[in-house]
Amino acid sequence: MENKYIADIQQNDWNIDRALIFIIPLILITILIWMPEEWLLESSLLCMSIMAYILLTYKYRLVYGFSGIRIASIPSTIVSTFTVFISIPSIYVLMIRDHHNELTYFYSILLFYFLFPAGLFIGNVYRRIDLNKTCGILKGKIETLKHDKIFYEIIVILFSVSLLIFFGYLLRANEIPLLELIKNPGNSTKFFYMREEALKTLSMTRIERYLFHWLRSLFIPFGIIASLFLTSMYSKIKYKNLFISFFVFGLIVNSITLEKSPLASIFLSVAAYIFLKREKVKPILIITLISITLAGPILITYFLIIDREGIFDIILWSYINRIFVIPAEVLFYYFQYFPETHDFLLGRSTQLFSWMHIEGTFHLSNYVAKLWWKIPDTTGSANANYLGTYWANFGWYGTTIFTFIFGFIIHILQWKIFDVSGYKKNILFIISIAVAIPSFTFGFLSSNFTIIFFTKGLLLLVIFLFGYDYWQNHLAKKISYELVK
Repeated sequence: MENKYIADIQQNDWNIDRALIFIIPLILITILIWMPEEWLLESSLLCMSIMAYILLTYKYRLVYGFSGIRIASIPSTIVSTFTVFISIPSIYVLMIRDHHNELTYFYSILLFYFLFPAGLFIGNVYRRIDLNKTCGILKGKIETLKHDKIFYEIIVILFSVSLLIFFGYLLRANEIPLLELIKNPGNSTKFFYMREEALKTLSMTRIERYLFHWLRSLFIPFGIIASLFLTSMYSKIKYKNLFISFFVFGLIVNSITLEKSPLASIFLSVAAYIFLKREKVKPILIITLISITLAGPILITYFLIIDREGIFDIILWSYINRIFVIPAEVLFYYFQYFPETHDFLLGRSTQLFSWMHIEGTFHLSNYVAKLWWKIPDTTGSANANYLGTYWANFGWYGTTIFTFIFGFIIHILQWKIFDVSGYKKNILFIISIAVAIPSFTFGFLSSNFTIIFFTKGLLLLVIFLFGYDYWQNHLAKKISYELVK
């Protein structure tokens, strides 16, 4: 059976992992020849750590490896995102920054490639993923379920709730940055402060704030993808109208504060849906989907700096810097400032532990922004990957223990998605993956996992999966039995 599984995936997946097994040694040889001696050791260790991860997870590459990108596996998405936007750029950060904690920063990154898979494997012992059925997802087509049409009622209810949350936000907001930008584009400094006042410093209750974050990060992507699935699988006008309504509503809500990642998240979720639906994926499709995902944020940036000369060069280099340098550089500052300028926080900045401290919550990202930007009164945030948060709170204990725990949690999430969907590309699988992908790309680069699961509402998706599973296996069967009887 195992040989059949291996043969099947060799015929159907991209096998990025196998390609990397041949490519990484060539990169390592190039590094040994051309890399300056000062960064030779770090570059070599990074290559070997990535290779070690590939070899450790090769058997499970459709779930844990880089090849799992083909089915948008969450562990694969995380390790790919971490490698491209954190690990590789960290070498450049070491070149441009000099601090005695730089090796601590770098080795914390390297340990990810050993502790994260350790958590995945322990999770697999607790709840095993069926590799043969996973291969079926790779080869399978989109399928419908007998309960699909129930999702229409769910989406309608979700749309109504979303409207109430949005109207509640509008009652709180003094100005709408999106409307101001349309009327008077330019002056990015003014809009930076408007963006802060539109949400971060806006007078709202904690419940209202959570609801608005859940609206942008969970409810809107869920509604858009679910209604898009129904529209594409069933030819009914009401499904199409609901999709159009949710999509337009989502564009307005997720761009209203001029934050770029919420808007990009909508298109990334749709891109994940298209990617999963296609049996064959060509490079031109990937380039198109990436371009569409970035189009919204780039358009906002264009209108923000429309009054500047050389606007297209500014946009090009600012996005290259923002995507490929800033995530790793911001993370570096967390290791630089803790514990040098401030003692370890011992949980004060995380929602899991801050309630235990009489001093209250410590606004970590804002503290780092004040030091990094040298603006003591800024309300801005220097958001970093989870390693920064747990280093600032617990030092080595944080970066090691929580990386392992993170791996375990991610495995359980991926297993549950497979389990509830029956290892098939149905509405449950498509919604779960498409909604989660933005949280583990954009969110993963700039948040710790308590923010991903609590503030961004991914925990609600987990509750929904368990609830649907219980309904499907107990209540639905009971109702059917009663009707037959």
